[in-house]
Amino acid sequence: MTVTSPRKTEAEARAAVAAMEPIMAIEGRQMSDRDKNLLADLIRGVITVEDVAAVIVCEEGYDID
Repeated sequence: MTVTSPRKTEAEARAAVAAMEPIMAIEGRQMSDRDKNLLADLIRGVITVEDVAAVIVCEEGYDID
């Protein structure tokens, strides 16, 4: 995992994720707690898009190197 210095605080990132929830609800979608955490970490800059992709791929049962 590549860690960079945070771009946003934890509170700012969580607020951004929370702001998406009503929009997603209108579209009939929900975000799991795991996805909320991943998105908040991505917004904060503590993980990369590649890290998120690796988590998702591994959870689906694929092995990537």
